Amino acid sequence: MEYLKQIWDLIFPKKCINCKKEGPYLCEDCLSLIEINPYQYCLCEKLEKRDKCDKCKNRYLDKIFSAASFKNKILKEAIHKFKYGYIKDLCQPLSILILTHLQAIGMEINKSFIIIPIPMTDKKKRRRGFNQSEEMGKTISESTGIPLLSNMLIKIRETAPQMELKREERINNIKDCFKIEKGEIIKDKIILLLDDVYTTGSTMEECAKALKQSGAKEVWGLTVAREVDQQHYFV
Repeated sequence: MEYLKQIWDLIFPKKCINCKKEGPYLCEDCLSLIEINPYQYCLCEKLEKRDKCDKCKNRYLDKIFSAASFKNKILKEAIHKFKYGYIKDLCQPLSILILTHLQAIGMEINKSFIIIPIPMTDKKKRRRGFNQSEEMGKTISESTGIPLLSNMLIKIRETAPQMELKREERINNIKDCFKIEKGEIIKDKIILLLDDVYTTGSTMEECAKALKQSGAKEVWGLTVAREVDQQHYFV
């Protein structure tokens, strides 16, 4: 299989998705054009150093860490190619953005944390070939030593794409579609819940609810990008 991949790369060499230069799918020059977010925000857009604001204090999700803005055209294209262009190699540069953001805000990496990726159904995973959140989780786990649990949080039914829905529709679309397997492992643990984009927060909130009900101490969201639409924001 590796030999066939080498032949394929020779016939169809990799090119940067932005500048089209031969080499990685996201070259160092173009990666450097994605501005890293140096702040930690509340679940809403309010700048917070510690706790959630009053508006968000009753949410299951405790914190959110997002590496950059989804408004960045290069990042937006990279995430799109990663998910829908099936370019698995984009996992590494996107994971690097998350790690760089955590370093920029001074977050201490604690190996007692647990990384859990946002799941997809088996049917969708077979269709895409991989779960993008799980692939990033593997890279971040290898880089930090934080254990990755890929099969604990399960998505039990298909849902409509969240990006096509409005606020209330997103909440109802994702409601009660996650379950926990062997929840005793996460009891009293801090969970790093990993996804590609944080938009309204409805998916992460529903996952955090399932994790908290199974005994997780805290649930922190980790994403590559953050997109906030004040009209449809989840509160």
